[in-house]
Amino acid sequence: MLDLKLLSTFVRAAHSGTLSAVAVQVGRTQSAVTMQIQRLEEAL
Repeated sequence: MLDLKLLSTFVRAAHSGTLSAVAVQVGRTQSAVTMQIQRLEEAL
C-alpha cells in the first residue's frame, strides 16, 4: 500500500522542480526528502 505522505512529497517535488524547495516547504532536510522519494520508488 502506498504511503500518502511519500506520494505527497513526490508531487511537491514534481511541481517545484527541486528537492531543496520541497525540504523547505515541509520543514525537513533535503536528504530526508530524498529518502522519502527513494522509499516511494521501492514501494512501486
